[in-house]
Amino acid sequence: MSKKYTIKDLIFLLLNKLLFLICALIIGAGSTFSVSKFFIAPKYQSNVSLYVKNNNDDSTAKKTQGVDVNDLTVSKSLVSTYIVILNSDTVMDKISEKLLKVYSEDELKSYFQFKDGQITNQSLKECFTMAAVNQTEVLNIVATTKNPELSQKLCNIMADVAPNFLIRVVGAGSVEKIGEAKLYDSQVSPNVTKNTALGAIAGLLIAILIVFIIDFFDNSIKDTSELQERLNKPILGEISHIGGKTKKKDIGKSSDRRQKLINNNNNIPFNIIENYKSMRTNVMFSLSTAENKILAVTSSLPSEGKSVTVANLAVTMAEADKKILLIDGDMRKPVQHKNFKLQNKKGLSTILSGENIFEKCVNRNAAKNLDVLTSGVVPPNPSELLASKNMHSLIDKIKSQYDYILIDTPPILQMTDVIGISDIIAGVAVVVSYGKTNYYEIQEVQKKLELGNCNLTGFILNNITIGSSSSYGYRYSYKYGYKYGYKYKYYSQNYKYEQAKEDNDNIKESGDTK
Repeated sequence: MSKKYTIKDLIFLLLNKLLFLICALIIGAGSTFSVSKFFIAPKYQSNVSLYVKNNNDDSTAKKTQGVDVNDLTVSKSLVSTYIVILNSDTVMDKISEKLLKVYSEDELKSYFQFKDGQITNQSLKECFTMAAVNQTEVLNIVATTKNPELSQKLCNIMADVAPNFLIRVVGAGSVEKIGEAKLYDSQVSPNVTKNTALGAIAGLLIAILIVFIIDFFDNSIKDTSELQERLNKPILGEISHIGGKTKKKDIGKSSDRRQKLINNNNNIPFNIIENYKSMRTNVMFSLSTAENKILAVTSSLPSEGKSVTVANLAVTMAEADKKILLIDGDMRKPVQHKNFKLQNKKGLSTILSGENIFEKCVNRNAAKNLDVLTSGVVPPNPSELLASKNMHSLIDKIKSQYDYILIDTPPILQMTDVIGISDIIAGVAVVVSYGKTNYYEIQEVQKKLELGNCNLTGFILNNITIGSSSSYGYRYSYKYGYKYGYKYKYYSQNYKYEQAKEDNDNIKESGDTK
């Protein structure tokens, strides 16, 4: 499925990478400025013009007859011929001879190449540019070197050599020098300002191209609507990133996990709380028709926020006056005892192995209305224990005690433990890490769940980075949907209350108005 971009998508993609683009622009501008300013030697120009005539008859009769059109045409054609002749080795040898009479060889070595005590013709030819001025009979000669005085001298030498040499070789027409070459101290190249601007533009364009290429080939999940469209499953929740930047090496560690837990944490932003409340509503709706109100939570791979997400969901559901049991079914790398600061010497593994009973292992009221059953000691056969008859018996025994049971299970692409309990759960919610989990992985998860006859209830997009291009729609829909939905609910409930008050005069003013 190829990506489709709108103009808005492209704009917000670039805005999301604005810092990178600015850095690329600055680097491009700085690089070209440094090269132009400090590594490219400045060059200077001087010029002289020659007027080419078809004949050398200066009689009074000719002057009074005016300019003949044929003469002008021939003069223009002579200009092209003269340019070829003036670029010949013979002319360059003559210029080299005259130049060495003005400057010593040592003075010229930094500007020209020498061979056998003479300036090479090629290095001299590279200094000259000759062209007709606007297709007229005026020949303009430009000399460019690293020294302004040398450029002036080259022009004047060429202007002195050219007339006699051209008339002698061609045998027709005449050449007249128009003034002397002047000294110009301002450099003509490199153009530092122009090069800096071009470098900035080039750096920016390259950065934009890199951003587009990376995003185009980026297969990670960043858009809930695309995820829902591809896999045809609902989105149960969208959880924003909690806290500041987490170093890659710290992802999944206790320090990273603690700052993201809602239980006894006053630093959780308001919008995160609302994210979980919204997810709580979706989960309850998805389980409303199920016989067993039991939901397993998994992810494709480790460090995608699965255990934190299910812990926070359990706390949020318990806050809705529902009796909740959270079971840590990840008996390989359990963390729920750390999340709720509980002992883990006994728990699910000791119950399933017959060493303990549920009543002695469950942690009552780990939070209000929330019981937690930790994993217990790590067993040698966690998959077999989870799929055992003892697990089925345990669930049958305790499910009537709770409104909802949440089970934290291992990442399914590494361990398929959740499939072993497919017949005792209502469904599986898969936690997807924003910008990390890719579509290949999540499609493999879906295949495994389908093969194991597990009901994929939906996805939870976790760790959404606020400010990203893909989350713009999320932020907007959240802001609009939450405010509108909240106000609508509030007004509806008030309206119902007022109606009930009018219909029943016995309702007390101090009554419950929730």
